[in-house]
Amino acid sequence: MNKEVLLFVMHELSVGGAERVVSNLVNNLDREKFDIHLCLFKRKGALVETLADDITLHDLKASRVITAGHKLFWLILRLKPDVVFSGITHVNLLIGSFIPFLRPFCIHTRFVTREVNIPSARAEHLSRSKRLDRFYRHFIHNFDFIIAQSDFMKRDIIRSYGVDENSITVVNNPIDFKVIEHSLHDEKSGRALLETDKTTILAVGNLRRQKGFDILLRTMTLLNDGFHLYILGEGKERTLLEKMIDELNLSEKVTLLGFHKNPYIHMKNADMVVLSSRYEGFPNVILEANACGRFVIAFECPGVSHEIIENNVNGLLVECGNDKELAEAIEKYADIVHDEDIIKETTARYRVGNIVKAYEKVFLKLKK
Repeated sequence: MNKEVLLFVMHELSVGGAERVVSNLVNNLDREKFDIHLCLFKRKGALVETLADDITLHDLKASRVITAGHKLFWLILRLKPDVVFSGITHVNLLIGSFIPFLRPFCIHTRFVTREVNIPSARAEHLSRSKRLDRFYRHFIHNFDFIIAQSDFMKRDIIRSYGVDENSITVVNNPIDFKVIEHSLHDEKSGRALLETDKTTILAVGNLRRQKGFDILLRTMTLLNDGFHLYILGEGKERTLLEKMIDELNLSEKVTLLGFHKNPYIHMKNADMVVLSSRYEGFPNVILEANACGRFVIAFECPGVSHEIIENNVNGLLVECGNDKELAEAIEKYADIVHDEDIIKETTARYRVGNIVKAYEKVFLKLKK
């Protein structure tokens, strides 16, 4: 049987949600069925070192999107893969823009895109996304198939872009339990950081407005001194958050930990994990925290719903943006002992093996 040639395209492989999904896929797809190629605009990011040896890596050595686009166009033309897969916004836009020019020369190639955000939420919260959406609305129809991360996202894409229901399906994000389990035994990665006699709250994510850390800081002003918040991550809003911590007199109650390669040991050692996002594409943090046995209190925002959280089992949903309700939930659940095994069981459907099989089914179906 001839193997199907798959070309995955990403800008780099840093430790982000989209990058983790692609690295999990290329490392775990069935080698009997697929010949795996990975194209990076630049060979950069911690996940590059985790790639399997049998993956053909194409480094475009491009620092600018326009340079990458030119090189990528000719790479696709040369390889003529069965499937080209892109999984992050600016790469999706780039490939979507030149698919019509490739069609006459790559007649057997199918183009697949994985959407990373809720279109309506992205446009509402980011002014520049309104411009992006105008391009997306046009270029997304050039793809043969679209992967949505949740039913909510699928419905929103259809409603926002007028996509044919038959050209889109839902495949959740994979969680690599082996990596998490291994990381939990790496004691030197961060146990001491959360050592305190206070109730520890952990939040994880890039320091940007979408993640709602400003709301979380206001929530901390409503809690007594028996709680301490740790925020794991880096980003452009760090200075703004530091200023806010100072202005709200929270320096004794909040610690910005910065980026850590192993977030799982912190999740395990925290008393609870909180997600304060204004919107999400698909909240990997919830799944990863649950895989560590941790209860998650989250805002019920676009992308975070009862699809993922079952109230009082693996977490609790509260009104999006409501700092008072969030504070009350944190206080209520601080003293409740949750069954870690039951919490972990809720993540079984997100295991890498199950998600990889779902992707394989999509790729093989496109070949027929």
